[in-house]
Amino acid sequence: MRGKRILEINPRHPIIKDLRERVAKDSEDEGVKQTAQLIYQTALMESGFNLPDPKDFASRIYSSVKSSLNISPDATIEDDDDVEETETESETKDSAVKDEL
Repeated sequence: MRGKRILEINPRHPIIKDLRERVAKDSEDEGVKQTAQLIYQTALMESGFNLPDPKDFASRIYSSVKSSLNISPDATIEDDDDVEETETESETKDSAVKDEL
């Protein structure tokens, strides 16, 4: 027989307090919903459970990182042709050419 799963929430934790305030202001706030889901999924992983949809979890992590870096959620990945070579890449290529000579 499997034990009953229990999720304990500390109502005094700063994250939970902030989420509660945000829900009180706007119960339909998508950012709050995403954050709550991310906290839940993280708690599952931390407790040793498998996530039903790891790609969904990864997507939420990437969205959270974008948000913390103030990157638009609609930002797209540039094509290789549009990206200029960085100085490090250029130096590495120059060094490789010198090594060949």
